[in-house]
Amino acid sequence: MAQHAFIVPADLPGPSGGLTYNQRVLAQWRARGLDVEEVPIPGGWPNPAPADREVLAQRLQQHRQVLIDGIIGSAAPEELALAAASGTQIAMLVHLPLPAESGLSAEERQRLARSERAAVDAAQTIVCTSSWARDDLHTRYGLDAVAVAEPGVDPAALAAGSMPPRLLFLGAVTPRKNPLGLLQALGGLTELPWTAVIAGPEAQDPGYAAQVRAAADALPEGRAAVIGAVGGEQLEALWSETDLLVLPSLVETYGMVVTEALARGIPALVGAGTGAQNALRGDARGPRAELPTPGDALDPHDLDAWSALLREFFGNASLRQQWRGAAQVHRARLRTWSHAAQDLRTAIEW
Repeated sequence: MAQHAFIVPADLPGPSGGLTYNQRVLAQWRARGLDVEEVPIPGGWPNPAPADREVLAQRLQQHRQVLIDGIIGSAAPEELALAAASGTQIAMLVHLPLPAESGLSAEERQRLARSERAAVDAAQTIVCTSSWARDDLHTRYGLDAVAVAEPGVDPAALAAGSMPPRLLFLGAVTPRKNPLGLLQALGGLTELPWTAVIAGPEAQDPGYAAQVRAAADALPEGRAAVIGAVGGEQLEALWSETDLLVLPSLVETYGMVVTEALARGIPALVGAGTGAQNALRGDARGPRAELPTPGDALDPHDLDAWSALLREFFGNASLRQQWRGAAQVHRARLRTWSHAAQDLRTAIEW
């Protein structure tokens, strides 16, 4: 049995940034010879059945050093506390604080906050994937000793772009990611030349996904396509045709798609006040801090502002070139997955 265990969800719909982060860090650790076992736990986390919690409790007792994905750990404080009391060293990796998810009732949000509060108390170490998440955990729970291990990104070929300009929304089709707001902002710009693609899994909120498809269908034919989850060669072809990533999320821990866009020389328009804004501009102390911004950040609730800036982007070739040039400058200074894996390993002291 491996010395270390990384406990991850087995049944979450993907693709997602959190699942990608887990897999890429695990691959880096194994490549460096770290003895770590991936432990998938079944269940509909963060709302597990009793049988799922029992499986988790058993697996926690089998290892002395554990890193657990927050979507599991935050929903299982009793199991964490029992394992910690028996000597298991527990670190929890928080991708998104549970109460920050969209579509929750007030009662659900309060229940998840109580559970997560108890879970972070039970774990010895808390790590999150952005400074936004660190600040959110401090505000919610008064946590001061939270480490940050931001995601990395793979090198990629420069995107060729399209004519007319092509927008790409890439992420789960949920209210938190706000693709419906994007389509509403685009509704008044149909006299300008552009196309848009909404790509991402739709299973998390089928009712909302249906609204997004209806909004895309209401635009003139050929303007907006909703294509579901993509990967592999299809995703690479999609990136190659993109001129601007659009991520109008209401809440975003980091927004790995932003740095994936920058790796291809593609600028981005993101929700202000979210972690995606940090991904776009770089950490205030990092190597990208003083570079020109490759895009912009707007209030995701202000659809008029989104419409106005997109109008300028479509109609101003100089602005498009300016943003693309800034993205190419940032491209050479992005973090790698090797950096992410080392930062996480340092934080959890493995």
